[in-house]
Amino acid sequence: MKLEGAIFDLDGTLTDSMHIWNEAPKALVRQFGGEPPEDLAEDIKEMGRREASEYMVARFSLPCTPEQVMDGVNDLVTDEYRDKVPMKPGADVLLERLAALGVPCGIATASEAFQARDAMVRLGLWKHFLFAFSSLQYGSKSRPDVYFAAARSLGSVPEHTIVFEDALHAARTAKEAGFLVAGVYDPSAEGDQEALREICDWYLPRLDDVNFLTELE
Repeated sequence: MKLEGAIFDLDGTLTDSMHIWNEAPKALVRQFGGEPPEDLAEDIKEMGRREASEYMVARFSLPCTPEQVMDGVNDLVTDEYRDKVPMKPGADVLLERLAALGVPCGIATASEAFQARDAMVRLGLWKHFLFAFSSLQYGSKSRPDVYFAAARSLGSVPEHTIVFEDALHAARTAKEAGFLVAGVYDPSAEGDQEALREICDWYLPRLDDVNFLTELE
């Protein structure tokens, strides 16, 4: 396999942090007096941060602006990235293997770039990445702009670049844009696993899946 680059999602892929994004929007809606359903995260999972904030303000008639929702959610999750979120099992092993093979890596996340960097620094993984890009600058992962920007910065082309994603809609976007795609298991998307298997070039129960690591060589 001729690899020129690897692009990693953050939440649910490199870090076990999807619970943050399941709970933070509900907590924020409650702060402003709304009553969110338990599955609110499911309703907004394919939206960009601004679109989701506008949706929550409108749906729950919140007495605030979308900007206040965005800032409030951001405040709730920033400390988690800096101090708490754990690494997904096998992330360090996979990144070491890619480094040994000379494959440059970057992060493309729906979270803030600085949150990704803070988490990776604390976990001792930032040395493996050239950059962290955020969908807040490039648009949601329902379109491929952030992946194309990441590939350009890696000096790679889509057909020789692997995108690692746990979210079905993001994996589908990357695949349709011509990237190689590795679907990563995360329990937060249990119901999407069969579809993820079908559309991805590889399906990884863990990032250090032995068969995948062997195939990289």
